[in-house]
Amino acid sequence: MGPMARKPQEPKAAAAQRRAVRGQAGKPERFVGVALPGAELDDVDMKGARFHNVALAGAELDDVDLAQATIRNAGLAGATLDDVSLEGARIHNATFVGAELDDVSLAGARVSNADASRTRWTDASLRGARFEGSDLREVEIAGCDIEGLTIDGIRIDDLLEAARAGTRREGGRPDQKKRPPRAPRRRGEEPR
Repeated sequence: MGPMARKPQEPKAAAAQRRAVRGQAGKPERFVGVALPGAELDDVDMKGARFHNVALAGAELDDVDLAQATIRNAGLAGATLDDVSLEGARIHNATFVGAELDDVSLAGARVSNADASRTRWTDASLRGARFEGSDLREVEIAGCDIEGLTIDGIRIDDLLEAARAGTRREGGRPDQKKRPPRAPRRRGEEPR
């Protein structure tokens, strides 16, 4: 290339997709009552966006920034999220049933009344996330950072640490119930 040659420009559509999705006056975009089942979102910045009554069942989100987003009444059942940031997001009344979450960050997120049953989490960051009143049955978690993760007021990392310590100390499994020691009976006292 000569001294006046320029690098080829990426297509306008690709450039627009890479820019943040913004509404008027640079404020985060709002999505209300949108139905995009099976949508494919790739390399999109929607930081701080607001979603209300949104249907994204079976959607594929890859390299999407939803940090600080507010998500209410959303359907993401069967969705695939790969390399998605939901850091600091507020999620309420959302359905993730059967979703696959790989390399997703929910660090510092607040999730309430969500149905995340039968989801699979791989290499995700749940550091400092809070789940309240959410259905987490049959969730599969592998290789995830759970430091500070709180579910219904219980710190999960502390719970696991205590369970592991009890297993090593007592030689049993954490799911085995141990009987508390009986208090000694006094003379003449009836047995309980």
